[in-house]
Amino acid sequence: MSAFRYLPSLLCASCLLLSPSLATQAEEKSDVKRVRFFSVSPAGGTAKLFLVPGEYHTAGSPVFSPDGTKLAFDGRKSQLGEKFADGKILVCNSDGSNLKAVAPGVMPSWSPRGNRIAFSHLSPSGAALMHADGTGLEMIESGGWGAQWSPDGRKIASTFYQSGKANIRINDLIEGTITDLFPEGESPYNSLYWNMAWSPDSNWLCFKGRKAEDGTYDVATINATGKAAGFKVHYHNKTAPYADMAWHPQGDTIVFAQGAKPRQFLQFNPAEDKAPAPIDIKVNGDIIGDVCFTPDGQSLLFNVSGTED
Repeated sequence: MSAFRYLPSLLCASCLLLSPSLATQAEEKSDVKRVRFFSVSPAGGTAKLFLVPGEYHTAGSPVFSPDGTKLAFDGRKSQLGEKFADGKILVCNSDGSNLKAVAPGVMPSWSPRGNRIAFSHLSPSGAALMHADGTGLEMIESGGWGAQWSPDGRKIASTFYQSGKANIRINDLIEGTITDLFPEGESPYNSLYWNMAWSPDSNWLCFKGRKAEDGTYDVATINATGKAAGFKVHYHNKTAPYADMAWHPQGDTIVFAQGAKPRQFLQFNPAEDKAPAPIDIKVNGDIIGDVCFTPDGQSLLFNVSGTED
């Protein structure tokens, strides 16, 4: 996409474009263990600082708009005592400039045209839609969580609870239909987590789930028409992996973070029966695990906790 002809250079220098006031604040708060976003090649290597998210010392769930011109994420002023319930949807240009809080909420997901955002509404809890400037709020699934907009634009996936089990619900915005991916009572999970990832063709979802029978964890893919059409576990562990999934635009790679610390990212091809392999990344700080690809697939963006750049 045209916007990404220049993105690699922006990834190397975007923090230099932040306003002096933000840079000064970062220096003044150097004793606070705050969050920053870094970028790196999907093959690994030395990560580069991408964005210091202003006065929001806790930030996560990054996602680029499909045309690559905007970045959305959630954040809160944890250094001032703000909690999860105070979370905001934040939007900035892809070079890190013009950072704005557009609405209360967490876990943004862009529409294909980049003019709307799906997200998790905090109070009341539910899957919601809004315009990219924060106006036009529409609740689409009361009690739903982790809303993710499909790349084809027609579906919203979110998690919900039914008969004591966790399930994934697909709201078709065109047909007005609802599809639950596990038949009622047949989900093996008592928890399904936020920041699922759609495949580029909108036919599959990758998610993290906690199994009801023994409390272990899966990273799995499921067909968007339901379990009967396809369901596969790619990773299983007693230790919970991080919840955020990132699916490469070409469709052949999924990235997520392991649970054990120091945390590192793992990658796998969903079409193969191979265990996820580690990505060797060098970064000054502790990897948290929120991650996304740039729309051209040339970089990973992820959050890091630390006291220095």
